[in-house]
Amino acid sequence: MDRIGELPEFDVVPADLDALDAGRLTDAGRSIRLSDYDAVIVFVAFKRLRAAATLSWDGFDGLRVLMDHDIIQNYSDIFGPALNGAWPAVVGRHRFSSVITSGGVVRDRLQNEGIDADWGPKGFEPTRFCNVSAAREGAVTFGSAYMCRKIAERAVADAHLPLTRLPMTPYLQLGERLNQFLACMAISADIEVPIERREELHQMAAREVPMWPGLEPMAKFFEAAGAGCCPVADAMEDLHALGFRDGETFLSFRSYGELVEKLEAGLGSPDSLRAMGNAAAQLAHAEHTWAHRAAGLRDALLRRI
Repeated sequence: MDRIGELPEFDVVPADLDALDAGRLTDAGRSIRLSDYDAVIVFVAFKRLRAAATLSWDGFDGLRVLMDHDIIQNYSDIFGPALNGAWPAVVGRHRFSSVITSGGVVRDRLQNEGIDADWGPKGFEPTRFCNVSAAREGAVTFGSAYMCRKIAERAVADAHLPLTRLPMTPYLQLGERLNQFLACMAISADIEVPIERREELHQMAAREVPMWPGLEPMAKFFEAAGAGCCPVADAMEDLHALGFRDGETFLSFRSYGELVEKLEAGLGSPDSLRAMGNAAAQLAHAEHTWAHRAAGLRDALLRRI
């Protein structure tokens, strides 16, 4: 939001959640007139928007845009199935004219459902994640312990490969911690086992658990790349569209068995992992910062206007 606010085309103000609950974007005490703008972008937690009364828009007839970083949950159960299919009805009820989503594949699926959508991928802040020249070794994982990540970590541990799971780390210290590692797992895979049978997974060898590549990379992929770690991720379509290449700027896999094989080979050739981490950092800093994403948001809106 800071990077968006630096662009002269935008005014950024905090959401008034009390007004939102009542179906309004502003309250009587604010000097904001929606009619002064070509587009109004709403960026709030989906649970608040879903619970809110239908937005009135105060007669505004410009672009009504929902920006949302969580619409992957409309199509994936990586976080659980509770919100599968929940977005289209909310987008329609609040009369948004288009959506900005952080997934390219997700954008395509929304469009297939008749919802106009643009892609604004996630990114990273380069002042917080830098490719510091330092001694690096092993691989690291961090973030929420989703099922797909727990299985990946178990597969790597079963192969006796050096993997560190970072404990909860203050965000401003995260880049410095990542600088200690050659590779970083940034996994968003979907598990190819029905929800009701997932309790059985602990009985399976981790590397045999069926999976397919996830729908979009999360911010940790770009943070890892920005910090000079070689990202290790499932072979998501979005990553190829964003310029990342397997064996050059990240290690990709389509099964947990392949993950173990590629990570083992990489850790056995640390100079190769270091070179991929350097290349990933160069690409990330050149094309994938939050400043780049802010400019992309502006350009997407201008095309629609």
